[in-house]
Amino acid sequence: MNHLSLSKLSTALLAFAFPFMVGCSVFTSSSLSSDPVIADQQRRVEALKAEVTKAEQDVEYAEEKEKAAKSRLKAAQDQLRVMQTEAKRRNG
Repeated sequence: MNHLSLSKLSTALLAFAFPFMVGCSVFTSSSLSSDPVIADQQRRVEALKAEVTKAEQDVEYAEEKEKAAKSRLKAAQDQLRVMQTEAKRRNG
């Protein structure tokens, strides 16, 4: 399995597992306050923590995607150089 398809697979698995992980983290975190205002803020903090985690994961995925694109670009440029050199030899 190549790196790109592995990356896509891991992203897909993460997309399905993320809501479950967030849901579990809310239940396993410290118990919610009996004060509704505090409980709402605790939920908001947990949701924002999950948002930060997802954003960090998105950054990692984007970096992997950028590396793959740069690698494909380099390969295409190398292939172009080879083709140009072969064309010069044939015509020159």
